[in-house]
Amino acid sequence: MAMRRGGAKTGLAADDTRETVAALKLVLANELNFAELFEEASDVVVINDRDGVIVAANRAAREFGGYSVADVERGVHIREIMPPEEVEAALLLTQRALDGLPYPQVYEREVILRDGSRRMLELRSNVLHRNGVAAFLQTIARDVTDKKAAAAFQAALLHVSQALLTAQRVDEIGRVICEAASRVLGVDGAFLWLRRGDALEGCAAAGPVADQFIGMRRSLADSFAGQIYRDGDALVVNDFPHSPYRDQRTPGFRVQALLAMPLRRGGEPVGVLVFTDSVDPQRFTAERTQQASIFGAQAAVAIEAALAREREEDEGRVSTALLQVGRAIRESLEEAEILPQIARSACEVLLCDWSVVGLWDQVREVMRVTTTEGWPPDSAEELKLIEFSSGSLRLVSRLLAHETVELTEPTGRVELWDRWRIRSLLAVPMVRAGRIVGALVVGHRERRGAFSPRERRIAEGIAAQAAVAVDNARLVEALRRANALKTEFLGMMSHELRTPLSAILGYAELMQEGAMGVIGAEQSEALERILVHGRTLLELIGNTLDVNRLEAGRITLEPSEFGLGDLLAEIRTEFVLGVDPNVVVQWPDVVADDRCYTDRSKLKLVLRNLVDNALKFTAEGTVTITADVSDASRLRVSVRDTGRGIPADALPSVFEMFQQVQGHVTSRGVGLGLYLVRRYAQLMGGAVQVESAVGEGSTFTLELPRRLPGAS
Repeated sequence: MAMRRGGAKTGLAADDTRETVAALKLVLANELNFAELFEEASDVVVINDRDGVIVAANRAAREFGGYSVADVERGVHIREIMPPEEVEAALLLTQRALDGLPYPQVYEREVILRDGSRRMLELRSNVLHRNGVAAFLQTIARDVTDKKAAAAFQAALLHVSQALLTAQRVDEIGRVICEAASRVLGVDGAFLWLRRGDALEGCAAAGPVADQFIGMRRSLADSFAGQIYRDGDALVVNDFPHSPYRDQRTPGFRVQALLAMPLRRGGEPVGVLVFTDSVDPQRFTAERTQQASIFGAQAAVAIEAALAREREEDEGRVSTALLQVGRAIRESLEEAEILPQIARSACEVLLCDWSVVGLWDQVREVMRVTTTEGWPPDSAEELKLIEFSSGSLRLVSRLLAHETVELTEPTGRVELWDRWRIRSLLAVPMVRAGRIVGALVVGHRERRGAFSPRERRIAEGIAAQAAVAVDNARLVEALRRANALKTEFLGMMSHELRTPLSAILGYAELMQEGAMGVIGAEQSEALERILVHGRTLLELIGNTLDVNRLEAGRITLEPSEFGLGDLLAEIRTEFVLGVDPNVVVQWPDVVADDRCYTDRSKLKLVLRNLVDNALKFTAEGTVTITADVSDASRLRVSVRDTGRGIPADALPSVFEMFQQVQGHVTSRGVGLGLYLVRRYAQLMGGAVQVESAVGEGSTFTLELPRRLPGAS
């Protein structure tokens, strides 16, 4: 705003002004005698009369305002250097001071320089007298514009900091930052880009096209914002329409000035903050750019903290979702049950409209859809009939390369997408031990656009769990088939072996009894050996059949009431022959109150195997059997020997199938006896324990209920 001359606006004649100035010079020269001091003072000093006409201004004042000595001598009114709203207050202060009334000693006024710029001054005024009468008001001024601006900037930053503390989510913080930019920096547009994967995404905005900006995505490789992100330096573009960047796609229209800066606090930036001004082509001065840098640093701290919280919350959500899916998948080991659960769980945790599970046929090299969720029956059946090969569909080729594929909108054969109502999809390979098992595909019928990083991670986690579950189900099925073949083979072989062996033993017994003629002593001894080893082999075959029936779940219990003493006496008679003369077997003489109701044959087998096991590993010494029936509901039988004993590290495995202690093996048995003891004891509701020490012998203790659980 150019300075206007006083004569044209105040109505004062030029002669009157010259007379007033001459009078003031006389005052300065005669009464104050500081004309030279006044002129050379470093502070801005002006003197005005009661009407508001500036009648004197020192060199500092003239240079500050852009006026000459002649301008001042012609007369300048305060309304020409002050905004209209300030003039009345300035005139009132002058009149009060010259009338001897109280007035502020220090105050602030905004002034307009001759070039139109505005500054804020801190003023101190005092009265100059002429002939003892108050005639003029002298004002000393200091420019506090920068100080005020700095204070206002700090206050604005403080306000932004408080607002950022209350905001938690990234979008909330971004909105606070963009809305505060106009107050802090005086711009009319602010746009926040955040990095999402390999692109920048519009997070928050204020000003022109703010609504269109949210959700906008730009490549890191070939976009204007991506260039700022990659370079890592702030870019100031004043007079934007005539700059080399005028053809770049910018977030605002009719941009006159632009400032873009990467948001970082050490390390890689988290995004880019762009300020625009559509009015002033020189908006971003060095001072304003520095303020924007400080503002951007504060924004970066808040955004990084919010992103950290977001990552932590996402981790929690991802873990919770995968845990939910994992629990559902682990409920079954059947592939036919696992696949529908995978598809259903994927839709639930990802909030998708549909899902598909396909399995890779390694022999035919095709992907076949086995399970669908959220598909109409007709479309689901149509999908299951199609075999997707790598050559027929590029999506399959990428999955076979272990690549997660995202299609954000239909392309190519759009009619097929429309037919199946697919608007976006995410396909994740199911990989196990480096080989493809299948694929999980999820999608939406209406929603277009990219899937979030969290959605991708959840989908990839589900696919990884699904690959393991499917692989395990196939292994379990293979094991079941192998076990069924083994069971069938063992049953057949045991039957085929036992039948001829029984015939051999029968003929040997007849020959030994003389039914086929008189035999000599040597033949009798040979027949005895045949019978001993044949019975051992027959027992082994019987044990093998029992194990086979146990594993197949075909063992049934047949409870009956009997006396434990009678059972032990029966077993005792079976061990009269064949016991080593160097071993003494001690049996309980009387077992009173010994009635029990359980499977007699299974209990006999258990006790007989325990006694037989003790005799196997006792070359000399004693084997002692004791029975405790003092408990009305349970019975307890112990078999103690003074044999070799069992090493401590071998104790946990003595009841396992085909296990024998290394270095303590006899030629009898293959390690099925104790396995059967434990399994039959468990079937009858009991348990068997062992205590042993090398060189001191072993004690096996059987404890089980007198009455078979569940027996009527």
